[in-house]
Amino acid sequence: MKLSIDDFCIRCQLCETLYPDLFRLDVENDVIMTKVADVPENLMDDAKNAIKDCAVTAIRFTK
Repeated sequence: MKLSIDDFCIRCQLCETLYPDLFRLDVENDVIMTKVADVPENLMDDAKNAIKDCAVTAIRFTK
């Protein structure tokens, strides 16, 4: 599974703060990026929590 961040992300950086193994802020382009192409099994719970914790529900799983 992959994580996708929709364009309506407000870049509050909550996901990056709570789940630094999955997300990072690209300062140059002012966007939140995923750090992994495919979510490894050991980070799957963090990915699910990030989806729930997103302030604007901009994070989702994609195939």
